[in-house]
Amino acid sequence: MSRAGHPALRALLALGLAAVAPVLAAPAVSAHQAGDLPTNTRGVQVETEGEGMAMEFVANLQYNDSGEAQNGSDIEFMRLGKKEYALAGTRREGLQIIDITTPRKPKRVAVYDCAISQGDIQVWTRRGRVLASYTADGTGGAAGAASRCGRDLELSAGDAGTVIVDLTKPRKPQTVSFLPVGAGSHNMTIHPSGKYLYNSNSDLLTAGVSPFITIYDISAPTKPRFVQDFEIPFVPTSLGSESHDITFSADGSRAYSAALSQTLVMDTTDPADPEIIGQIIDPAVNVAHQADPITMKDSDGVERTILVVTDERAGAAASVECPGGGLHLYDITGDLETAPAKIGAWFAPVFTIQDGAVCTSHVLRIYPRQKLMTIAWYAQGVRVIDLSGLADAAADPLANPLSIAFGDGVGMTEVGYYTMADSDSWSFKTNKIKRNGSFYGYSNDLVRGFDVFKYDGSTIGKVKPLKPKNLKPKASARVEGSGRSASLALLVPAALGGLVLHRLGARRRRTA
Repeated sequence: MSRAGHPALRALLALGLAAVAPVLAAPAVSAHQAGDLPTNTRGVQVETEGEGMAMEFVANLQYNDSGEAQNGSDIEFMRLGKKEYALAGTRREGLQIIDITTPRKPKRVAVYDCAISQGDIQVWTRRGRVLASYTADGTGGAAGAASRCGRDLELSAGDAGTVIVDLTKPRKPQTVSFLPVGAGSHNMTIHPSGKYLYNSNSDLLTAGVSPFITIYDISAPTKPRFVQDFEIPFVPTSLGSESHDITFSADGSRAYSAALSQTLVMDTTDPADPEIIGQIIDPAVNVAHQADPITMKDSDGVERTILVVTDERAGAAASVECPGGGLHLYDITGDLETAPAKIGAWFAPVFTIQDGAVCTSHVLRIYPRQKLMTIAWYAQGVRVIDLSGLADAAADPLANPLSIAFGDGVGMTEVGYYTMADSDSWSFKTNKIKRNGSFYGYSNDLVRGFDVFKYDGSTIGKVKPLKPKNLKPKASARVEGSGRSASLALLVPAALGGLVLHRLGARRRRTA
């Protein structure tokens, strides 16, 4: 498999990507509606050797013993005290709760039995509880209704939306509530306040001409309250106009929606009533899949914000030549929020034809303080990208929408990757990065299941360390019942005891 190519070949490929995208989009319609399906093949045992740079394969964990595709999807993390966990979503296999305290020996400690079809995950805390959301894209079906979450919530086979689960005790996950969304939950995103959830249904053009983002108030997780279906523009191109994925800024004042044929910048200062302030319609992006911002300073000390938009070309159903859809970059600094300026596009440096297996960019995570990105690339495995040059690329007076990079350029450099013959990675993220740049990365793979990789940091050098936040609820003196009655229950015996001791002491002094 070649990782290099003649410049003329690269240029020809770049032109070809834009030219064939509309053609390849057509067969993806039905597949994308049902969710991403495994496209690669495997043996009874998954591969343990592959090709990589500055990375090694560490461990694999199977979700079932079928010897077939494991249907892994999204992945998130939580730290509780000294224990660290990966939360791996699946298509119909439930939420896998995996102890990664020792990364080289991942151990599944529980499965939240919720046999729904997507498994996108978000984690947050609310009033001493560790909560996670878990999505059903389309209907839950008979399997979903018969599984634990369906029974607990009394769901029917036709229900779709998002389940909220309590993971405060990870070995004993508890069902909390359900947020019904008729169009389904392909992805959902929790506002940084932890009080609102934005739902992306990702339905296709045939779903209707009024695309929308469903907003729920989840400040009371056991009683989620519907707020509104926030309408977004209808753009009759690509696979549709519905939101596919949403990312909030760290302070919660902005949201970025990758909505298939468009990308939106929204003011979410009032998360219950957002406002669209910017829109990107880029014909070079076939399917806007994810939109994440990163803010950093350029060489002159000027702070710039760049929006990274992934193109899941052809809805990950027909993109069989590599590199497939890439990463498209827009300067949204200051007033450019209302009119984002494209500074170029970046593609994985892989030039090949897959034997029926999908090759295109997919779920990424940006680590702003480390200026790094991890990303899954389906059959081309997992990749680590240095973003440290993005601000300078935006400041370059020669930056323009036609700037195209393969592996290195437009402010981004691939510094690590690992690919197996049976790779079909949906998501690739990490929860912890050492000062020397090394980390264990976790892939959730449609074919392989849960994979652990080690990036050695040799191609990046020192960075600011990333440490997971401890979500373990703080110890409390409260006992069963209300806080006031509990306090009184503790206070009254103590006061009576003190009074008795005082009286005894006084009696002894009088008789002395």
